[in-house]
Amino acid sequence: MFKFKLEPVLSLKEKIEDSKKRELGAATMHKEVLFNEKRQLMEKKEEAMQAVKAHNSIVVDVRSLKAFNQYSVYMDQAIKAKNQQVQEAQKKVEEKREELLEAVKERKIFDHLKDIQNEVFIEEEKREEQRILDDIVTYKYGKKGRE
Repeated sequence: MFKFKLEPVLSLKEKIEDSKKRELGAATMHKEVLFNEKRQLMEKKEEAMQAVKAHNSIVVDVRSLKAFNQYSVYMDQAIKAKNQQVQEAQKKVEEKREELLEAVKERKIFDHLKDIQNEVFIEEEKREEQRILDDIVTYKYGKKGRE
């Protein structure tokens, strides 16, 4: 029966890989949430602009134009801040992706080592079986020769 001596290490590497996958998933979800928030801010600004245009197409209202201008500046700042957050989240996603790739490489190294050791074990078992068969044949041949 083959027993991989480094099985606990391989198991640990698999757990680390799973953890990195979860971290990447969480970072990706966070980035998507931030991106959706940014998109919503842009849509709100566009809706406000359309409302002001519709209102001012009838009568030009300086007060509403001033208010929209202030709102527009505020929304631009909010969009810029959200865009910065999205970029930081994207960097975090890339970091997590790199960490996952490294964890996958480390796990694959141990998987490959396990496969190699398993093949060596199988070859040793085959040689041992062949030796036993040779001993049996030699014994039977020797027994026939004495008779």
